[in-house]
Amino acid sequence: MYAYNLILYHMPNRLGISDFLTIRNIMVGRAPDIEVHILSDSAAVPANFWQMAAARPTLIFSPSYLVRIDAAARGTRLISIAVRKLEEIEIIAGTGAAVPEARLITPELRLDEREWGPFTVIKPNRGLRGRGVRVMRTRDVRWTDTSILPMDDPRHGLELLAQRYVDTGPFPTCYRVFTVLGRPIYCMSSTALEKSPELDVNDMDTLDFAVAANSMRRKLELVNDSEVVELASSVHAKFPHLPVMGIDIIREKKTGRLFVLEYNSGGGVWHLSSSHGLKHQHEFRLDYYGQFDALGTIADALIKATRKLAA
Repeated sequence: MYAYNLILYHMPNRLGISDFLTIRNIMVGRAPDIEVHILSDSAAVPANFWQMAAARPTLIFSPSYLVRIDAAARGTRLISIAVRKLEEIEIIAGTGAAVPEARLITPELRLDEREWGPFTVIKPNRGLRGRGVRVMRTRDVRWTDTSILPMDDPRHGLELLAQRYVDTGPFPTCYRVFTVLGRPIYCMSSTALEKSPELDVNDMDTLDFAVAANSMRRKLELVNDSEVVELASSVHAKFPHLPVMGIDIIREKKTGRLFVLEYNSGGGVWHLSSSHGLKHQHEFRLDYYGQFDALGTIADALIKATRKLAA
């Protein structure tokens, strides 16, 4: 006799249905008290489904934001909620994790390089897979009307952020930890193959170069860096209502200190089986599933969450 419902929402363009089918099969043996249902954001919900589901405590899990959900749906909702990058930064900072300070670039903004540092990262206030992320000299940071930029410029029409520059070395490197309900699913490093220009605080030249490793030629590798993985897990643990996080972390070359950049709140981070993730796994011979037993780990996390949170 089932005691709980677990509803997994599938987004066809963001993950493969086989992941949810496998998780459901794993849970048959591990959690016979939980009935697992798979719904699709692109298909109609069967008639009377929500009425039947309301008969027992229910947990609704969606790794991506949902454009719509039936008004009749009952149960605890763990659904990704997209917010702007500046809000993500403020949320992460609230956990106590180190985050490079960031400010929205407005006509009134003036940065004091004696306090801020000589270099600044400029980035759009929304995720664009590293496009439009540049390094400038702090003294040159000014508001600009992005609506007049060329249409093919990734910054066109967008708000921009100024963020303190953290030097990760001559070849920019970033770590991505994919977490589900606080559990690490895989950890990989992204390292640029193009060397960044040498930075001299005394030069008077104008700087403007790409710094995000995912916006240039790079190599991806699975890494089991315990400091990075533990930091990501600790950040997600503070937000049990968020189903997934794609947490980006950098390590300062000079000090070894770790900084959290963002967690990609829109939910487009299930790269176990997204077309984006499958392409990377094929190109760089990576196994996202095998590093930390991805689907078994996710199944265990969902079992625990359902029994604790379903309502």
